[in-house]
Amino acid sequence: MPRSATRCLALAMVVVAAGCASGPAPRVTRMGDGVFTSPSMQEAEAYCRNFGAPMRLTNPKLKPAPGTDVSFRCD
Repeated sequence: MPRSATRCLALAMVVVAAGCASGPAPRVTRMGDGVFTSPSMQEAEAYCRNFGAPMRLTNPKLKPAPGTDVSFRCD
């Protein structure tokens, strides 16, 4: 096997390993005006934690039902 093919294969293996080592990205949708939606409260908190910002629900009076999207802001 030529040296360049060996290096390319090694690089591909490192990239795949790095992708597997990182956690899954939170599933967040940007709605506009700084409002986001997420399928769960945990994913919303994880998304805001990436930026070091506290999470705030857009309608705190309503407790989100399990299985419904959560609307939130990262302040």
